[in-house]
Amino acid sequence: MKKNSFLYDDEIDLIALFKIIWNGKIKILLITIISFLVGLGYNSQIPRNYLNSLTINLSDNTEFTKFDNIEKLIKSNQIDHLNQSNKLNLTKFVNELEDYEEFLLSIKNTKKIQENILKLNIEDQEKETFRYAKLLEIVKPKKEEEKYTINFTWHDPNEAKKILQDALNLTSKNLKRSIDLELSQRLEYKKKLLFNDELIRLDYLNEQSAIAKELNIIDNQIDNVNLSQSSVSLNINTADIAYYLRGYKAIDKEIELIQNREHQNLKFIEQEINDLKNTEIKFAEYNIDLMNSNGLKNTKLILSISILLGLIVGIFYVLITNALQSQTVSKKTK
Repeated sequence: MKKNSFLYDDEIDLIALFKIIWNGKIKILLITIISFLVGLGYNSQIPRNYLNSLTINLSDNTEFTKFDNIEKLIKSNQIDHLNQSNKLNLTKFVNELEDYEEFLLSIKNTKKIQENILKLNIEDQEKETFRYAKLLEIVKPKKEEEKYTINFTWHDPNEAKKILQDALNLTSKNLKRSIDLELSQRLEYKKKLLFNDELIRLDYLNEQSAIAKELNIIDNQIDNVNLSQSSVSLNINTADIAYYLRGYKAIDKEIELIQNREHQNLKFIEQEINDLKNTEIKFAEYNIDLMNSNGLKNTKLILSISILLGLIVGIFYVLITNALQSQTVSKKTK
């Protein structure tokens, strides 16, 4: 019987609790509305930014055919395949973009940045500009993937698309210029090595020609030497025999040919490099129109939390107010 009595008392208390809440519904509603308005005001103060994402992939193999051919001409032991070259060039493209130079040049032209740095001195302008570098993030691919994702946080998706497109164009242009310069420098180095080898060869030939003239060896005497020494050894290598035995007539002709050599192969490589400079190369495959833009400000969540918080505060306010009033009345009755 006591157990049932306790249950009954609990039910009475629960009903009383609901009655208190119901009687204070106007206060709860007002507090909820106030909380909603505060949340609405807070939401309006938060800048509306978008996360703009663009995926870049490997470019087609045909884009790098000319570049690969020049690489093979400059370095005869070139063994990289086209696909490996594409990966390398995509990596170079991303590394160039990651220095933020092209991105910051593109973002400087926007109205928002110009308004923020217009009144600053040159040093502070640079610091303020570099602060925006944090807005660009490059997500590197996993081992099995061959694509990068560029994330760019900005308040205007259309303007973000233009900034990113300008930055990618500048990156491609600067990387192309860097590759052209690298190829030209490598060709010049190849020329120097070749000319150095020829100078060493010419010094040697001039010495051998002088010896042949001193000994009055006009024509080739190597065959005669081989025949006379055939009984001694059958494994005599012609290259091991003194070069002056070829005779100064042949040696001087070789000197003349080396001095008048036009190096057509080097001219061909140089022409290929010049043609490449006028060729536009797409280092990465992407479509700027497929860029995804997702709002970072969750208005629904903010307002939902405001309403829920208002309800909780309102209920507690009504319960506490009622408890204080009941306590005051009980004191007066005593």
